[in-house]
Amino acid sequence: MTPTIQSTDLRRRVREVLERVRMRREAVIVQSYEQPQAVLIPYEEFEEFNEWRAHRHERAAWLTELRRIAEDVSTRAALSEEEAAALIDEAIQDTKSP
Repeated sequence: MTPTIQSTDLRRRVREVLERVRMRREAVIVQSYEQPQAVLIPYEEFEEFNEWRAHRHERAAWLTELRRIAEDVSTRAALSEEEAAALIDEAIQDTKSP
């Protein structure tokens, strides 16, 4: 179980708690009125978390783009032959225009 400390106790014991986090590599939950408010973790774990969060954000952006492409392909797959030919002609004209 993750150790907890009241915010008022943290003020009095900040060095001790920081040493525990840094040396023992333990997380400590900071509470105020018995409600969790924050977690102290070693700095290296914080950096790893930020890298994970950035990777997760990139992945979400990629998935959004893939969904948009899939919807576009699905929409275009439902085109009639005439509509598809018109889009092809339009694309050809766009590539010829400066």
